[in-house]
Amino acid sequence: MIKAVIIDDDITTIHGITRLIRWEELGIEVAGTAKNGREGLEQIRLHQPEIILTDIFMPVMDGIEMLKIVRDEGNTAEVIILSGYEDFKYAQSAVKLRVNDYLSKPATQDEIERVLKETAAAIEQREHSKKEEKELRELIAYNLPTTKKQLFKGLLEPEFAYTAFFRKVTDYLKMDFFNQQFAVLLIEFFINWERTSYKPSDLSLFAYAVKNIVEELAHHRKGVYVADIQRNVIAVIVTSPSGTRKETVKRQAEQTAHECLENIQKYLKLQVCAAVGTVAEHVGAIPKSYASAVDLLAGRDKLSHKLLITEEDMQEKSKSFTRRPMESYQAIIDAAMQGQEDWVEERIGELTKTLYKDCPPSISDLREFAIDMVGIMALALHEQGLQVEDIHENFNMYKQLERMHSLQDFAAWLRDLLLPVCLVMARRSSQKHRKTIDFITRYVQKHYADDITLDILADKVYLTRNYLSQIFKQETGENYNNYLTRVRMDKAKELMLSGNYKIFEISQMVGYKNNAYFSQLFKKHTGLNPSEFNQ
Repeated sequence: MIKAVIIDDDITTIHGITRLIRWEELGIEVAGTAKNGREGLEQIRLHQPEIILTDIFMPVMDGIEMLKIVRDEGNTAEVIILSGYEDFKYAQSAVKLRVNDYLSKPATQDEIERVLKETAAAIEQREHSKKEEKELRELIAYNLPTTKKQLFKGLLEPEFAYTAFFRKVTDYLKMDFFNQQFAVLLIEFFINWERTSYKPSDLSLFAYAVKNIVEELAHHRKGVYVADIQRNVIAVIVTSPSGTRKETVKRQAEQTAHECLENIQKYLKLQVCAAVGTVAEHVGAIPKSYASAVDLLAGRDKLSHKLLITEEDMQEKSKSFTRRPMESYQAIIDAAMQGQEDWVEERIGELTKTLYKDCPPSISDLREFAIDMVGIMALALHEQGLQVEDIHENFNMYKQLERMHSLQDFAAWLRDLLLPVCLVMARRSSQKHRKTIDFITRYVQKHYADDITLDILADKVYLTRNYLSQIFKQETGENYNNYLTRVRMDKAKELMLSGNYKIFEISQMVGYKNNAYFSQLFKKHTGLNPSEFNQ
């Protein structure tokens, strides 16, 4: 309930207002009354009202002096002045009161109620906006780890640096990527695959241990960021100020690589190697540096004696090796972890076509690809508190590899591996996503008449559009555009049933400027034209 304080030296006026105005219907309660500014100040401090209804000229302390003190104390209550015309002219010349409205005495009951109703509506809207902004700030902080992960991982993808998401997040984090040069460092670690005790979940534990080491080292090196982790490969972006010589940028990346390799070997006793990609002279060229580092790692067998591989090491070596499609790996696993069976099927098909088109891989290549996929999946499941064995009981990697003799076998094996993961993830309700989707659905219910595209909402919660689209579908069972249309059509039906508006007015009120398009959507949604609905 909104609280109000009434201040007037005319007791008759106070009694008339308190008795005649339909306060309860307006959602307002009279918390206190006073007959001069000093008493009014005491009542305002005591009750902290949202509305102050006051006269100007009063004994002891006038309304102007009282409001000066109120504003100096930081009170933001809405002020309605009920006074004579000449009094208000004086008040305007004396001080900027930040007054919401003015009523000239004598004011009728209808006039007072109209102003109070408008003021109460403004207060409710302001409070709703404050609550929404607070919730949004909390949601942004809650999503910040995911947002940062999307930012650094996205830098490895072509065109990402030119997206609105990149600009907004870097502004929010106060990170300048436009006056930098870059080199991508890939660190790969190995487990002895012949170990009889090996389980896919072992890899995820090692991967997190390696990631922790690399992140700790990156924390103490300015401009070094962990961008991605896939199976047993970690991508790190090393930055240097623009104008730095390429040789210096490469040397900084190599120094970072040696430090990481040394610590991983020292603390985890793992076999490791690394590759440094070409220097990217601007942020949009990071994907090229990443691709070149991937190619270097793919040819590591030709330089098995080196822990750190650079372009110079490969210049005289044959490039006749099969490139591991790491980007495709992650796209497929991401789809599985979102519980999207159709996306998994589609991306497996795309991967199969790509592998067949470029250079059909050998059986040994396919088996290594399979090991890669299991490792990435184990890591993704580990983040959800699951293990491969939780989904595939008695999982035996090597028995499955023995049955893989063709690209078709590989594709079929991928489906058998990942479709059960889709089913499990689709059944799991993620509390992490629930907060975000609850905010989105409530925001749509409130702002359905505005231009609220998925891009705008993703921008508000600092998530990428694709990620928000995925979690919205996962949590609600329908895509965002269908949900928005359904909300708008339901509201349109309510407005039509009221009989107070014309069709073109309703179209505007629910967010459609084009009446013909609105009518088309309405018929699709209800089976009737708007003109037929009320008949």
